[in-house]
Amino acid sequence: MRSLKYKLGRKIDPAPSIVSYRLMRLLLSPRLRLILTLGLPSLFLFCGTLVFFLNTNIQENIDVLKKDLKRLIVERPEFMIQVAAIDGASDELANEIREIIPLDFPVSYFDLDIKYLHKVVNDIPAVASASIKITVSGVLQIEVLERTPAFIWRKNNLMSVLDVNGNFIRLASSRIDYPELPLIIGEAANLAVSEVSSLMKDNRKFLDQVRAFIRVGERRWDLVLDNNLRILLPQREFLAAFDRMMLMNDSGSLFSGHLSTIDLRLIERPTVRVRGVSMDTLMYNSSGDL
Repeated sequence: MRSLKYKLGRKIDPAPSIVSYRLMRLLLSPRLRLILTLGLPSLFLFCGTLVFFLNTNIQENIDVLKKDLKRLIVERPEFMIQVAAIDGASDELANEIREIIPLDFPVSYFDLDIKYLHKVVNDIPAVASASIKITVSGVLQIEVLERTPAFIWRKNNLMSVLDVNGNFIRLASSRIDYPELPLIIGEAANLAVSEVSSLMKDNRKFLDQVRAFIRVGERRWDLVLDNNLRILLPQREFLAAFDRMMLMNDSGSLFSGHLSTIDLRLIERPTVRVRGVSMDTLMYNSSGDL
């Protein structure tokens, strides 16, 4: 033991050296310990990751792996939509919807943009409103409220199908395609179809004889019957004028083939033109007698 306490004739000092003491003191510093225990490992980890991702081949492999993993999840059978079902639409409209929606079935639920599909379907003129949902059985369910054709509108050389409010539905290639619909003609006639509807409301039997409703000067209507009789209605109070004409017809054969024109633009003074005569004006009294 004695020899351990002495070295070269000197007693060993158990105290640390100045360098060791200062190093120990430095290691006790909280900031340095944080740098050594957290900072340096983080730096090495960051540099290693940066080098890893800067390698092009590695990055491409990672992208491929990510895509494969995404496909593996997205294309699972329970997430696949096999078909679209369209309810509430005619065959013509259903075919139009199938042609316009940008989908190739089967398609994954995650690849669908429902809001975009909803906008696409609702932008079809023949669609009044539509709702889209996905059923648990994997069907894209499209519920459609279709506009009902009510009029054929001819403007210049174009024929359009309108609903009862005058909204455009689709172009018509021929009048024969919609023989049951009343024909309206003229500029801005679509904006006044409510007036035609009011005429047709209580006079369906008579109006079956009407060949066309002609909008004149964007102000009033003329009616052309099957026998080429033309009825000129006033701009205002046209319903009252029409009702008075019907009363006059009840007391005689006003709509026989003898007349070419009935002018009701002056309610208190209706005029008629007889076929084969240049002009024949007949005055009616307030009771409607000829």
